[in-house]
Amino acid sequence: MKGLKYTSLAVAALTATLLASTNNSKVQAATADKNNTVTVAKSDKEKLQDAVNQAKNSVNNAQASVDSKKSALTDAQAQAKATNDACDAQQAKVNDSQKNLADKQAIAKQAQDKLDSASAVAKQATSENIQNTQKNIAAQQNAIQAAKQSVSDANADLSTAQSQLATAKQKQADAQNLVNSKEAAKKTADNNVASAEAAVKNSGLDEAKQNVQNVQNALKEIKKTNADNKSVLSKKQAALAENTQTIATVNNNLAMANKALVDAQNNVNAKQKALADAQKALKDLQDQASGAAGFFKAIADNKDNSESLREDAQTAYNIITGQPNAYQNITVEWAKEAVKLGQENDSTSLSNIEKALGYYQHWMTYRDKYGLRHPSISLTAVAIAMLSSDFQHYSDEFKHPSLLTSKYGPFYSDEEDISAGEVNPIDNWMSEKDDIDKYIEGHPDAAAYSFESTHPLTQDEWEKDVDFWNDKPVYIGHYTSMIKPDANYVGLAGNEYEIQPMMNNADSMDEIIFNPINGIDFNSYQNLVQSYLKDVKQEDKINILKANVVTANQNLVVAQNAVKSAQNNVQSLQANLAELNNGSTKINKAISDTQAAQAKAAEAVAQAQNVLSEATAAVKASQAKVDAAQNDVQAKDNNLKSVQAALDSLNQTLNNLENAQSNLSAAQTALNKANDDVTAANKAVKAQQLILDTLKESKSKADAQVTNASEELKKAEAELAAEQSKLKDAKARLDAFNKKETENSHKETSNAENPVKPTNKPDTSHVVKPSDKADEGSTVKPTEKTDSNGKASTTNSSETTTTAPEPDVKDSDTVEGNVKSDLKTNNKSEEKSSTVKIVDNSDSSAVSVVLTGSNTPVKTFGEKTVNGTTYYKVSADRWVKADKAHVVAVTGIVTTNKLPQTGAKNELIAALSGLAVAGTTLVSYLGINRKKKNN
Repeated sequence: MKGLKYTSLAVAALTATLLASTNNSKVQAATADKNNTVTVAKSDKEKLQDAVNQAKNSVNNAQASVDSKKSALTDAQAQAKATNDACDAQQAKVNDSQKNLADKQAIAKQAQDKLDSASAVAKQATSENIQNTQKNIAAQQNAIQAAKQSVSDANADLSTAQSQLATAKQKQADAQNLVNSKEAAKKTADNNVASAEAAVKNSGLDEAKQNVQNVQNALKEIKKTNADNKSVLSKKQAALAENTQTIATVNNNLAMANKALVDAQNNVNAKQKALADAQKALKDLQDQASGAAGFFKAIADNKDNSESLREDAQTAYNIITGQPNAYQNITVEWAKEAVKLGQENDSTSLSNIEKALGYYQHWMTYRDKYGLRHPSISLTAVAIAMLSSDFQHYSDEFKHPSLLTSKYGPFYSDEEDISAGEVNPIDNWMSEKDDIDKYIEGHPDAAAYSFESTHPLTQDEWEKDVDFWNDKPVYIGHYTSMIKPDANYVGLAGNEYEIQPMMNNADSMDEIIFNPINGIDFNSYQNLVQSYLKDVKQEDKINILKANVVTANQNLVVAQNAVKSAQNNVQSLQANLAELNNGSTKINKAISDTQAAQAKAAEAVAQAQNVLSEATAAVKASQAKVDAAQNDVQAKDNNLKSVQAALDSLNQTLNNLENAQSNLSAAQTALNKANDDVTAANKAVKAQQLILDTLKESKSKADAQVTNASEELKKAEAELAAEQSKLKDAKARLDAFNKKETENSHKETSNAENPVKPTNKPDTSHVVKPSDKADEGSTVKPTEKTDSNGKASTTNSSETTTTAPEPDVKDSDTVEGNVKSDLKTNNKSEEKSSTVKIVDNSDSSAVSVVLTGSNTPVKTFGEKTVNGTTYYKVSADRWVKADKAHVVAVTGIVTTNKLPQTGAKNELIAALSGLAVAGTTLVSYLGINRKKKNN
């Protein structure tokens, strides 16, 4: 039976008898010890496998030791950190208490000083000393009165000197102002000279530059000397004569420039007309081709369309272009102003036409819910919806245009819904159903009129429900419009304008109910839109006209630039002519006035400088008097302060003498309190220091524990490395043995003779082959795996030895604390213990047990016997004692009694249960038929 190893001698004998016909493997010698435990002589391979298993156990034990040491080191480090933090905190407390002690000691020192001072004063507090002090105070008060009078007299002298200084400074300021005015006059004269020079420099056109240079040269001569006036006058007359000639030339050039200006302006007028013509042609074509206008026009002009569709499209075109009497004999007066044909945000833009297709599709999902048919699309209704949407941007009132006819003029009479905001308008309109639902919550009888009591919703039912809600406090007009059963000939549109502050996008739905024209199904309408979007009509013509507009605009710019150039030329000539006419007059006057002005200004400046010098000297003398008076006031004021200080000292001395005893008592009290505070603070320092010393001892111990734990971890890691090396060597020896055994097996197979076929062999087609199933009498070896935490786990293999995983203790029913150490016993102790192994990780577990206090069978995934105590593995990380459970099934065959599960008795019971199964299998194998019985 897979998963069991029988160690009892009787069991082994029975098993060998039953399985002899199916197990032809090598027979090994077996003996029995005094405990009836079968000991089978091990082969070399088994010994190597045992060595590997032992090495694995050693590695696992070493790894567990390393983990334990790591945990111990972590705990020690945490303890050391806590102790160190406590030391730091206590050291801060010690520092604070020491500082407090120092502060208290300083206060005590001050109190002692005050007491010493009070004691000294108390010794001097005799009646004679008090009387002498009072006499000195009276004399000092007389001295203060004399000093105050002296200060008052000095202040009067200072005020007089300051008044004289202020008068002198005013005279000085007046003199300075006079100098400034005279210098300003001189500067003005200098500026006049500079202006004259500038006038000469800029007095003519380029043709008169030579004349200007002559005038400048003449001006330089005038500045140097006035002796040559006749020569200068002669030069100026020559310059004036040349200026006259230049003026005639400029007049001639000016006449020609004026003519050029007129010609350029005429050219601009022509280019402006050409641009206007090109722009009008482009606009006319764009109005026809862009957006809804082009879309409706293209449908109306396409003779392949039906007459009714073309008529519908023409009506829609007339509506959005604002044609008179376009529909219902009504002219919408504001249409041309409100609708911006084809513009990006307008409802007539191609993008918004396409966007409205989604509105229709979304609407139909709601109508499908009520079982309603899909309305037809009317191009006329689409156009009316476009006007209704754009009206919201045009009026900024967000109301139906049919309700504002008195203000904006007539509008079409149809079923109309409007919406605004960043929401799908269909959802917005359908949301009014919430009013019905809320009303029904308080009035359950109204549920019969919820528009959902019948499916599909009929027109009669709809009208009945509408009549019911008409007098109820609900607003559901848009909702009922959306679900009206006989709704037909509809149109949807929307724009992306700002309607009101904090509100964008206006959408509209129009249904023609009074005089319907025609309609098409939605798919046909969608095809028309998408086809038009793919191939917008007259695009080439529009591009040509756009190019014409660009060219005309460029020509206009060139012509306008020519006009500007001509105007600038005329203005320049006119300015130069004016300068030439005025220049001649200004030159003579500026030059003749310059020298006289400069001389007078220089003379006035000199006179003002003399007055200023005298005023400055007076200020200096007055300032000296003020300084002397201020020094006198300061000296007398200092004397007054000195006398006053002496009086204050005497008053304080008298006060001290009169209150000597009370001051002495207060000082003594303060000193006593300060000394008490010092004593308390000193005790606090010692107490805090004692705590710190204790914590330091704990810190030293904790640090030592960290050091020891670190050393222990290093040793454990070294041992783990050594055990891992041993495991590697053991695996290498086993791998070498297996390789050699495989090579020998191949060699024996190639040399063996053909086996003799047995006679009268029973049918074995239903028996599991040894290659597919472990020998019934062998031990199934769990294959070690490593989980995510690095722990070893086991699964089945067909080898003949077993290494059970180390148990993971979890609760009071699990392995006691000494199990881990028991699991580390050497091979000798393991051989003396029970060796029954129940290991099966498959879904069909070999053994099931019921734990104490439970009636539910639990599958076992492994068994371990340690020092005579058996444990079952009932989950991935839980082992329980065998005496805490009883076997209820072995390979699915349920036992009739609760069996105690301890030691060899448990193994025998498990083996006998296995024999029952094996016997059944053998009977079937031999072809014997008999009735099965319960265990």
